[in-house]
Amino acid sequence: MSAKNQNIFRWDWLGVIAVVVFIHACANRGYPEGGPKDETPPQVISEQPVSFTTNFKGKRVNIYFDEFVQLKEINNKFIFSPPEKKDPKVNLKGKYVQVAIPDSLRPNTTYSMDFADAIVDNNEGNPLGFYRYVFSTGATIDTLELSGTVVNAESYEPMLGVLVALYEKLGDSIPLKMLPDYIARTDSSGNFRITNLREADYRVMAIEDANRDKMYTPESEMFAWLDTTVHPIVMPMVRTDTFKLIDKIVEQDTVMRDSIVAQEYLAYGPSNLYLRLFLEKLTQLYLVDDGWKERERLDFTFSIPGDNLFKAVLWDSLAIEPLKEDWYFKEESVGKDTISLWIKDSTVYKKDTLNMILSYLRTDSTGQWVTYLDTVRYTFKDKEVKENKRKKNDTPKIDFLSIRPNVSVDMDLGTRFSFEFDRPIDKQTLRNIRVFEKVDTVFQPMTFEIEEDPVKVRTIYVDAAWKAGGEYQIEIDSAKIYDIYGRFNEKFDKKFKVKNEDNYGKLFVMVKGVEGNTIIQLYKSDTGKSENGKRKYQVVRERQIGSDEQVVFELLPEGKYKLRALLDANGNGKWDTGLYLKYQQPEEIIYLPVEISVKQNFDIEQEFDLKKKHEVVIKDKDV
Repeated sequence: MSAKNQNIFRWDWLGVIAVVVFIHACANRGYPEGGPKDETPPQVISEQPVSFTTNFKGKRVNIYFDEFVQLKEINNKFIFSPPEKKDPKVNLKGKYVQVAIPDSLRPNTTYSMDFADAIVDNNEGNPLGFYRYVFSTGATIDTLELSGTVVNAESYEPMLGVLVALYEKLGDSIPLKMLPDYIARTDSSGNFRITNLREADYRVMAIEDANRDKMYTPESEMFAWLDTTVHPIVMPMVRTDTFKLIDKIVEQDTVMRDSIVAQEYLAYGPSNLYLRLFLEKLTQLYLVDDGWKERERLDFTFSIPGDNLFKAVLWDSLAIEPLKEDWYFKEESVGKDTISLWIKDSTVYKKDTLNMILSYLRTDSTGQWVTYLDTVRYTFKDKEVKENKRKKNDTPKIDFLSIRPNVSVDMDLGTRFSFEFDRPIDKQTLRNIRVFEKVDTVFQPMTFEIEEDPVKVRTIYVDAAWKAGGEYQIEIDSAKIYDIYGRFNEKFDKKFKVKNEDNYGKLFVMVKGVEGNTIIQLYKSDTGKSENGKRKYQVVRERQIGSDEQVVFELLPEGKYKLRALLDANGNGKWDTGLYLKYQQPEEIIYLPVEISVKQNFDIEQEFDLKKKHEVVIKDKDV
């Protein structure tokens, strides 16, 4: 074979091999196996200009990293202190972050840029850590610090993301009108640290800052302040550490000796500032919502509880005859912040348009409650009902009056049996209720009384001599109770049993360290998760005391409970929040850090010393 033919042969075979390899690769597509997970955070490799630069004149700061990074919640976490009217702009540039500096920097001032944990790597989201960049527009760097904790004034749980502000000026209106001199934000533990301060006396405040203006808006944002000014200091301290060192080895046994090392360091503070965040009592009264949502009912909602003196008058400029005055039942919540008008006159609720003059109190521009008149028009349109083909034997569906009892199978001792109706009822028809007590094996009629709820017009109470362990039956025959619109009830038959005393536990609380009016509250421990320190407490019992004494909570259903003491300084029988402009701190609450497990037929003794903690002692009643 000639050399030429050999070359042709060689290239033909190389082409075949290449095609085979290509086809094999296509037939075995997949994903490459990854290596170990990247858990290394990004590292700062340079800064332009470098951190702690003095006589700063620049317009921007560049921070370079060893890998691509991303910014996580930068608008919530980035803090520029002292704050300026115009915040710096933080921009991501691949492997570096650029901060555009405002033009309004103060002379001879140390600034800090706190990124918290907002800088993370691009792949796994590993955070850089709590990174801070510092520079000064003067010749020196201020180095003083303050730190502490912010908690919710009612729950004492840590508050996240709260703005902590320092002010050199001492006027009471300063946090409402001026930017702070220094700021920081709290972490998930409620802790804060404000660095690079100059030496001065500061007022320390904490602001929820919901609108991000770095100022306090009363009644809209939570707030806290310290009663005294704070002066940051730095002190030389000595920390003593003990190390184990090898002294000698004797026959393969190691003989150790202690070595004490004293290490000097600088301590900055105060570092234990403690602020209790509260929301001021709302005083702005106004109508929040109103509407004609059901044909027989109008609903009104006010911003806060209080006697708003609400009235509604029908109005029609073309009316020939006087309009009706007594045309509704008023149903109010306990605080009168929600009101329902049940229209009892059919000539009114059958209309599609109602013109009214509403009269109620609301807050004016001076903060006073004044009578306000408002002419309004309400319209109502019935929902369209699709007509389906009916069979010959089908009957129209009856809209019965709904009856909802407050007892299912067992009734707790001391509970009042009640009915709630879905509409106001004709009270004369309540005489058709019948109550029976089981005597031996037969239900016998028993005497009872009916009482109307003074506020809830749709609720009535059935009071009888209920006995522990007794079995009872309440009956209402069909079409015996009518609402004011002519709807009647279905047959109602409810059997229930009253629990025995053995079904309950009893808690004896020895309260010590009482100094003035105190409210002892027993509340359910499983009140649900809190949201940034805001928790709702399901208080089941409470007692007011003025000195050390034993508080007894009887007939407690089995479950888990906790205790707290409200230090009722003004003696009004409730916990009061703070009021900054009147210089009133929120009343103090002391929590017992013990969960109390109440069991059936057990007595539990618990000491609640407002100065210290104690254990729970459980005793069986039968012992």
